[in-house]
Amino acid sequence: MHAMIRRYKTGSVGEVVKRIEKDFLSVITSAPGFIAYYVIDESNGMQSSISIFENKEYAEYSNRLAEYWVKEHAGFLLDSPDYTSGDVVVYREQDVKAIAV
Repeated sequence: MHAMIRRYKTGSVGEVVKRIEKDFLSVITSAPGFIAYYVIDESNGMQSSISIFENKEYAEYSNRLAEYWVKEHAGFLLDSPDYTSGDVVVYREQDVKAIAV
């Protein structure tokens, strides 16, 4: 597995979340090799997303999808996002259903 972490500074985390739910979730979840996607509100206008894919190639492809989406919706971002990625070397999953927040 490979993780892609993107970090954004926004004017409104709530607005970004609405746009992600409306426009981006269908893009990222239909990408090849998709496993999971998380958005984290760090407060103070910062948020991160974590995308998990089967391998590095799929994760890098998802990053290109995200970059394109950000360019199309750049009005609510204050800076270009930072991102990093790497192989998942330890993980543990619990068999529970996702809970919508």
